[in-house]
Amino acid sequence: MQKIIPYHTYEYGDQPEVIATAPGRFHILGEHLWFAQDDTLSVAINRQLQLCASRRSDTNFRLYSVSLDERRKISITSLRYKKEDRWANSVKAVISAFLDHGFEISGLNFTILSEIPSDAGLGTPNALKVATGLAIRQIFAPEITISELADILEYANIQALNSHAHRADIYTALFAKAGMCIRTEYRKKTVSYCQFPPEGYSIVLTDSKIPHAIARDELNARIQECVNAYELVKKHPDSPRNMRNLTEDFLQEVDIPESVKRRVVYVIRESAGIDSAVKALEKGDSQAFTRLVARSHEGLRDRFEISAPELDWLVKRTTELSETSDQDSFVCARLTGKGFGGCTYSLLKEEQVPLFTGRAKAYEQCFGFLPVAYIVKTDNGATIQTL
Repeated sequence: MQKIIPYHTYEYGDQPEVIATAPGRFHILGEHLWFAQDDTLSVAINRQLQLCASRRSDTNFRLYSVSLDERRKISITSLRYKKEDRWANSVKAVISAFLDHGFEISGLNFTILSEIPSDAGLGTPNALKVATGLAIRQIFAPEITISELADILEYANIQALNSHAHRADIYTALFAKAGMCIRTEYRKKTVSYCQFPPEGYSIVLTDSKIPHAIARDELNARIQECVNAYELVKKHPDSPRNMRNLTEDFLQEVDIPESVKRRVVYVIRESAGIDSAVKALEKGDSQAFTRLVARSHEGLRDRFEISAPELDWLVKRTTELSETSDQDSFVCARLTGKGFGGCTYSLLKEEQVPLFTGRAKAYEQCFGFLPVAYIVKTDNGATIQTL
């Protein structure tokens, strides 16, 4: 934790008052159910973002990203989102949210050091928001609870960044436990835990390295299309009041476009899959769990339509390894995150990891660029240290 301090001292000439650390994350199932207020199953990883802060004598903010070797200067009157500010918008959003909640905040110097793989869809922006929120809470609002902080961070995403709440990302960064996956229960605003991964298994996150321009062009429009599909069904006069009671049989009786049905069927199946996956993990039922993961990836590919050939290739290579394992194997894979790029996760037996990572050259021959594999472990949620 102390390795960030020399950067801060050299940059600003003073010692930090607090150091906040927040983990990266990936989602096992359910990250695209937020608009349906359904649950998400996630894991915090042992790749972390550190942020330290010290008070200034004015109302300005200075931000220094060690990892990017970039600096930003912000005044308390210029906290609006600006595309050119990129990563700094996360910090500005959190400051703005605290101000909107009535807290008095003076100027701060921030230093940020991240070991979360950048641009891989592993939760860097929300880890930065959580670390920023913890630091501001410690200095200016120590009376608020962690749950209240989570609400402020959700507000920052919705109001300052015009995004959705990212509740699963925030809760995972705040409340995760090593050796466990965390279930974010959207409606209750609570979390629960289940052991993950099983003993003797490793987690490999593989960044497909799909060029980001391709992903950006497709992603926002596709996600909005899926949201609109769900909302269209929700507004149908015969839809159940509680959308958790929505069934595939009902959809067949509703006169809506086939593409809408495909999207909403994915939502229905993925929602049911969260309960089933937790039960399978608790019982050690490997066949049920791997079927659910496989079905989820197929749904993302064929119904939600946010996969890509590169992601499917990586999942297929894991599936081939599962076919050589015994019947009780938990070996499985799925894309994780927003899709059209980013990462897949593979749950592999420890001895299979070199076999999987050794196929990078074959991937390059197929697609023209190399993937990057990260062997990760589960980790605890965010921490704060006062100096």
